[in-house]
Amino acid sequence: MKICYLGIEARRQYLQAAAAPGTIVENMADYTPKHPKPISIESLYEEYLSTPRLFEMVQEAEKRGYDAVLTGCLGDPGVDAARELVNIPVIGPGEASLHTACMLGYRFSVICPVESTIRSTRMQVVKAGLESRLASLRSLDESVVDIRKGEESTYQKLLTITKACVDVDGADVVILGCASLAFAFGDRLAKDVDFPVVNGLRLSLKMAEMLVGTGLSHSKVAFPLPPKLAEAGS
Repeated sequence: MKICYLGIEARRQYLQAAAAPGTIVENMADYTPKHPKPISIESLYEEYLSTPRLFEMVQEAEKRGYDAVLTGCLGDPGVDAARELVNIPVIGPGEASLHTACMLGYRFSVICPVESTIRSTRMQVVKAGLESRLASLRSLDESVVDIRKGEESTYQKLLTITKACVDVDGADVVILGCASLAFAFGDRLAKDVDFPVVNGLRLSLKMAEMLVGTGLSHSKVAFPLPPKLAEAGS
């Protein structure tokens, strides 16, 4: 099984270490997309800026014979549209995290990196049809760039907020609503609390392995090839 991860090499290595035997995780490091990506995604504006690159790369991944694509942002920008362009599974780590959290408890909280991502995350929950299961949305109030530094002070703040999601807000499960947050602190945090912490980065890999292993992909009834592209290819 070959899975394409649309992220940096350090995270690709992290995912490869977590992969099942026989799963190869690559990031098409030899391919230079025409469209750049933002340094970080902390707004809807930056989410939309990131989508042309996603569309380009999922199509390239399918051409190269990958079995699935893992996107790199918990906001899942462009994932539904990307599914219209290819037949292989395109995994949004945010969507995967939300639905998995509902199998692990009755109510979940999401920790976002900054306040500007709170509202878009709420709409992501609504779109998934899971608003009744949402206990809270909390902001770490740390930029994604700062989170990537992995500083101890950031972790201690995260630990305090994570516990408050359960003790104050009534959550049973906590989702780390940022891939950088999951990469920097997800594994450590999961060991330091006695309730489930959903690491969307790691989870998206396992979701891809499950779908590919069971022969499933997104429905082309729900995500058909855009009509103009279909006409151009006929």
